[in-house]
Amino acid sequence: MVELLQSQGNRYKVSNILNYNNNISNLAGQQHFNNGIENKKILQTNNDQRITTTTAPKNKPNKVNKSGFVVYEEANFYISSRYHILKMLGKGSYGIVCSALDLTNRDNPVPIAIKKVTNIFTKDILLKRAVRELKLMRFFKGHKNIVNLYELDIVYCIPYDGLYCFQELADYDLARVIHSSAQFSEFHIKNFLYQILCGVKYIHSADVIHRDLKPGNILINHQGNLKICDFGLARGISPKFMKSKPNSITNYVATRWYRAPELILSRKKYSKAIDMWAVGCIFAELYARRALFMGSDIIHQATEILKVLGTPNRKIISSYGTSIAMELLNPPNPQYRPIPWNEILPYASNLALDLLGKLLCWDVLERYDVTQSIEHPFLIDIRDALDEPVCLAPFDFSFENTAITLNDYKILIHEEVESFKIERFGNSYKEQLHKGGNLVSSNQQ
Repeated sequence: MVELLQSQGNRYKVSNILNYNNNISNLAGQQHFNNGIENKKILQTNNDQRITTTTAPKNKPNKVNKSGFVVYEEANFYISSRYHILKMLGKGSYGIVCSALDLTNRDNPVPIAIKKVTNIFTKDILLKRAVRELKLMRFFKGHKNIVNLYELDIVYCIPYDGLYCFQELADYDLARVIHSSAQFSEFHIKNFLYQILCGVKYIHSADVIHRDLKPGNILINHQGNLKICDFGLARGISPKFMKSKPNSITNYVATRWYRAPELILSRKKYSKAIDMWAVGCIFAELYARRALFMGSDIIHQATEILKVLGTPNRKIISSYGTSIAMELLNPPNPQYRPIPWNEILPYASNLALDLLGKLLCWDVLERYDVTQSIEHPFLIDIRDALDEPVCLAPFDFSFENTAITLNDYKILIHEEVESFKIERFGNSYKEQLHKGGNLVSSNQQ
């Protein structure tokens, strides 16, 4: 029998809630929601290594060269022999992610994830995102709720070319946990939300908007520790580093189901409030075990929001300032009444529903920011001031004002990797540079 709540301070082990029924229970053991969808299996091993059903690369490298680098053909990886590939975790247009072991200490190998970002040398948008993500991950390094970067490398030799990011390995992402048959209580939901908010507080304190918060971009381990990842769409908003004419809103950011209404219906400058909307969507999904607003396109997405929140008042409609907002929200199109949150999520507590309503609201000025959310009574019993640090200075994104061409960004990413290695290896790397070596370019063949 799985114990529903085994605490470690304020943390609750995910390994204690990964059972195989389709319900979420409250503290009294009441059955709340059936997720109504086919569940993906989440498997565990005795040594807590992550297992997925994805095809894995061969366990042994295909080639080993004299420089101490090895090739894994199936994943098109060219990496130092100190790393041993375990399994392919994901593959997409951005590249490939594999789990691996860092064998620096062979008596105590460290599980890590290796993310290879492909096509960055030919597609300027991917290169720009890679530079942005590296700079942000380095800037946020050390926060317990943001994924940590261990090592970087660039490989130029085709077909292994790309940016290699060696980072913390998580057991799952939050989407897998939500859509599994894992049984968890409101205590778990409260804890998950608090950790997300702590990460967002740190990000927002640097005047950065993540712009793509969703369960798939939140990693989680068996101990219940959450970490925000994927900063490729993040954006700095500090006036200190703005051009004289601020960039207009980019309404395609954020995955559709977690996209704030102002991103759909407005063309005005966005704010940190878009992240808080996404947090609200994730919060609701933790209860419902499905996304709250599942639009098939942007018009359908806005309609799904309308059906729940009701039609906004004329002041909000006019504030969007677009024809699409005027047409969609005004008669003769249907006018909706809001559905009470306790009818949508009947087993969530009153405090949870109150906070949810403060996050998922039309008016950007009324939507709770991250500090207000953390200070809400729903979270009062698990807060710890040590978990809520802030950045001392805003993130400097002025490089985006000066880098224009693909070559500009190639230089930037090369400098970023070298800077990371100097910070990581110190004098040993500097000595190699003085001798004419270069760890960044040494992988060229």
